[in-house]
Amino acid sequence: MPAEFKTIICTVLIALFVPALVRAYAPPTALAPRPFCYATDTFAFANETVFNYVNGSVQSEAGGAARKRDYTRRCFVVTRAAVQFWKFARFDPDAAPLSAGPLADRIREVTERSVWLPALSPAQRVVFPGYSNLREISAANPGIFQENIGLGWPVYFRAGNAPIAMPLDGSTEARLNDEILHDLAMNDPTIVWLYRFPSLAINHVVIIISGRKSGNHVHYLVYDPNYTDGPKQLDYDSATRTFSYQPTFYFKGGAVDVRALYRGVFR
Repeated sequence: MPAEFKTIICTVLIALFVPALVRAYAPPTALAPRPFCYATDTFAFANETVFNYVNGSVQSEAGGAARKRDYTRRCFVVTRAAVQFWKFARFDPDAAPLSAGPLADRIREVTERSVWLPALSPAQRVVFPGYSNLREISAANPGIFQENIGLGWPVYFRAGNAPIAMPLDGSTEARLNDEILHDLAMNDPTIVWLYRFPSLAINHVVIIISGRKSGNHVHYLVYDPNYTDGPKQLDYDSATRTFSYQPTFYFKGGAVDVRALYRGVFR
């Protein structure tokens, strides 16, 4: 096959395939039983950054001794798993806790189910005895959860990563904001990717769990898996049709590109 013909075919496939990745969205039509709750539906442990960040900049370790970071590059994994537990698990605090092996099996039973599938009914959910919620059970068994909710390296090869190189415009972000608000009205959280391309001053995933309108702005609270002490804030400005994220230890704060994740096989 001539090289020119191959180039044409590849160009056509990209033109057809990538926009489908960006636009695929099936809004929830049924109200979820309850909204995502930061205090009970998040993990007790944090995803750690590979480097030592201070006020958004990489800094050398104090005294030259690098702190050991055992659980890194898992923001995709932690956010996805939190929503999977919100959708597919339930807790029975009055029953005896599981031993390590059966607990690991049940964790994998939850996280091997595609996160974009509809939430299960209480009778169909995977039961975790001995604890009241995800925050409590992950505090008691952090290592078992970290070893079984998913590996970090496969996320680098997700088909849904391709659109990062596509520029975003105001209409795309405005549409996403409308979708997020619709989902929250149905009690559904939205997993979103925050990034700055090509600089990658931020390259992170959070869960939008609530929102409040104020004039031209929507103030969203998010579960940031790099923290365990409370929600962080993502803002949307309808006048400029842009999102911005608050300053954190790993990001100086400011404008971010935002895309929704885990909405289907290719998202």
